Amino acid sequence: MNNKIFFLSSEIAPFSETYYVSQFTKRFCSYMHLQPDTDIRLNQPKFGYISERKYILREVIRLKDMSLDFNGEENLVNLKSAFIPDTRVQVYFTEHEKYFKPICELLYKAKNGRVYKDNDMMYAYFAKVALETLKRLHWCPDIIVCNDWQLSFVPVLLANFYKDDPFFKDIKTLFIMHSINENRFMRDISYRSVSLDDKKLDTDNLMNAVKYADYTLALNHYSDPINKSFVKDKNINSVIRKTKSKMIDIPSDLDASKWKNIVQQIEKLIRTI
Repeated sequence: MNNKIFFLSSEIAPFSETYYVSQFTKRFCSYMHLQPDTDIRLNQPKFGYISERKYILREVIRLKDMSLDFNGEENLVNLKSAFIPDTRVQVYFTEHEKYFKPICELLYKAKNGRVYKDNDMMYAYFAKVALETLKRLHWCPDIIVCNDWQLSFVPVLLANFYKDDPFFKDIKTLFIMHSINENRFMRDISYRSVSLDDKKLDTDNLMNAVKYADYTLALNHYSDPINKSFVKDKNINSVIRKTKSKMIDIPSDLDASKWKNIVQQIEKLIRTI
């Protein structure tokens, strides 16, 4: 039974909110935190607009000035900690002057509507830091939950770069797919930045994540139904059919009882991977 859960998301309400992954993360993790014998910890980037004073972010001494090799250079990274407001759900915030501090509330694009060209580098970096953080904490989760294209590097790194590291050998991964869009395509430089062989991997990192995750969960949101994309995209459809996967419909009229039912379905899945 998977009781220790490391939950990775690019955004968590109320700290960051651009699409439904933020509210899903808050609701699901708040529910899981209340379950007996469950240790769930979250991590998201510390974007520049997130107020440290408002949310009472505190330094984590063990995660201060971590040295990390990224893109052939030594990087120093710090993580801070806070709680989701009105809960005791712990969130780690990954800081970086270059990749996260300049980002506005739109997260993936500038205020003029231009999509950030280095989104792939930002989230390759976040994935690498998240995994290295576990070793610094001396905390080995049973399962890592990776949300959407932003965390697609995590299953790939575990299956390739970290495959011979005994610390990670028993950790399972659940990749949760919320969307299918152009952000899933990663440049060669982002693979090389985390020491992955880009010649052996697809540029479609959703496909890579599905291939290497222990299980894939597709959430079919009413406002952006990805089941239609599966029909149109033969490559993703083919990969999904060859792996352990499940789809859950997320309707628009989610009252408390329907939401609880969906959360319980996902909890049951996590416990059995």
